[in-house]
Amino acid sequence: MDEYNAPEPRWEAGFEGDRRIVVSKLGPFLKVYARPKQYTRRFFHQVHELNIEDWPIPVEPLRLGPFCTVESRLSVRFQPTLKFAREHLEHIADLGGLIKSSYATLLLDAAEQELRTLEPTGRMEEDAVQVERRIEDIVHELLALREIQCRARCAIDIVFASPDSLDEHTLSGDAKHKEVYLELLRRRRESAERLAREHYDRQLHEHQLKLEHEAKMLELHKQEAELRRQKQAHETEQVRTDLSADELRYTEQIDSEVRLREERIRHEARLRQMELEADLAEKNLRTEALTDVEHHLRREIELLALERQRLMLEEEIHDVKVARAKGWVSNAKRRLSLGEGEDPETARR
Repeated sequence: MDEYNAPEPRWEAGFEGDRRIVVSKLGPFLKVYARPKQYTRRFFHQVHELNIEDWPIPVEPLRLGPFCTVESRLSVRFQPTLKFAREHLEHIADLGGLIKSSYATLLLDAAEQELRTLEPTGRMEEDAVQVERRIEDIVHELLALREIQCRARCAIDIVFASPDSLDEHTLSGDAKHKEVYLELLRRRRESAERLAREHYDRQLHEHQLKLEHEAKMLELHKQEAELRRQKQAHETEQVRTDLSADELRYTEQIDSEVRLREERIRHEARLRQMELEADLAEKNLRTEALTDVEHHLRREIELLALERQRLMLEEEIHDVKVARAKGWVSNAKRRLSLGEGEDPETARR
């Protein structure tokens, strides 16, 4: 495989989010070990966290002649290892501060030394990328050798002076720096022109896409308008059909109501006729009943009169019988008083 096409190796820091160290001190006995997962704390134990910290390291800008300045930003994310903590138990409470104060100058010197390898050439921007990687690798190695896990990030910017800010003496000075400056300006101008063309092509493409989209939307609107027109025509025809159906139903309803009303009137007339006939029949029945009652009363009166006559006759007969009985008794007494020895036949005579 071509070494220029080989992928760059990735630096694995190996950070642990829950890294803690246990300091066990009981009398003269001292023991330091990583806190296990199954851990029971004792009164003679001290537990310290080995945190992951971010460390920005400021780097002074580097001037390469009167035409350009190299600005860099270096940041380090680090975490102490168990071995580093064992070796620095006296600073166990602030290992991060110890690392920053002890190795800031070392890392800064290494970074500045690599930055000075940059030369004012036409490949400064390409070389800056290589310098960034070398500075990161140096930081990794320096801290790894001291049992500190880390991941470094370096960013380098090449800042060129504006021609308007340079005087004629400066521009006519160092030919090498001037040539580099002009070459880089030419590259940047070409890059700007390329970006401008790409931007123009992108805008043109977007404009074409927009026009195509608008054309599609216009066609879609036309189709929607045609569909709305057809729908409106269909709805109009449907409304007409519904109106005709409603008119027919209304006519049928009126006819039905007229028929029902006529039928109701005929029914009411029949009811009135039946009521009149019933009233007349009832009057006839009442008349017949009155006639029967009158006839019955007359018969009762006649019967009462006959009964009275009968009673009067019976009373007269009774009176006659009584009178006859009284006369017979009196006659008998008289005959007895006249003669007791007379022949009964003579007495009857």
